[in-house]
Amino acid sequence: MVGMIRVDEDRLAELSNLLKDIAGYAVCFERFDPQFKAVRRLVESFGCGGASVLAVANSIISYQLSTRGEVYWEEFSKWVTSRSGRSFYESHVEFLESTSFNKARLASKLVRLRRFYSSNIAGKLEREPLKYCLDLPALVAELASLLGGSPEDKTIVFAGKMMRYVCLACGSDTAGDIPIPLDRRNALLLVSSCIVRGCEGRVEECVSELMTKRRRLGLELMRELCKRVGVECVKLDALTWRLMGALRSETPVEEVEAGLGGCFEAGKAELLRRIYLELSKCLSR
Repeated sequence: MVGMIRVDEDRLAELSNLLKDIAGYAVCFERFDPQFKAVRRLVESFGCGGASVLAVANSIISYQLSTRGEVYWEEFSKWVTSRSGRSFYESHVEFLESTSFNKARLASKLVRLRRFYSSNIAGKLEREPLKYCLDLPALVAELASLLGGSPEDKTIVFAGKMMRYVCLACGSDTAGDIPIPLDRRNALLLVSSCIVRGCEGRVEECVSELMTKRRRLGLELMRELCKRVGVECVKLDALTWRLMGALRSETPVEEVEAGLGGCFEAGKAELLRRIYLELSKCLSR
């Protein structure tokens, strides 16, 4: 049973100030995100319309994966771009039934796919793929209504993030912010960085609690972090996603830096290393 957890306002302020200094480099984290590369492959093969449909559809079933998200998305993009002569829906169902990375709650995911592909949203995305680039919150709200969920649900806001990647790959920026997905990486950030205290020796328990019973607290803290850093949550997520993914896999920060294509100046690279250390300050399990 997780003990009493509390918010450390001083740590929230300290981490916000550190992230603020590299927030301008968020685009680097987006452009070198393996999931962005997967989306770009979709755009190159199917154009902006087809890519937007496939990316959003795959986002809403990207949960309880048995591998890292970047591995799953690479497999998905390679699968669908190597198939021809089938509808997107048929190809997507075949992929979902064949992949070993997305078997949990398969029947529910197939229902979600069918509902999405037969919806007006899919049709609008294919006809006017860049329309939602000007209003990401509208896409998130429509998906929430279609799927009977909340505009803050993890897979629904993740679909908004992946739609932003489609927009960027198609040469368009986006307008309107959406909540940051409160997935395991971002919940871990709140604990491992000491923003949430009272989890000594019980990191995984606290992470699970922030994603369930204390989910509202987790969402509010991530929203406040975005606000203090001064960057839209949809952009900050690419940065936190990469850094926390590296922490979870115990990847050296030098590898993270090397994977950003030389975006960082020497001074900023040193700051990235400091942030990496600060994010793991309370990681003892």
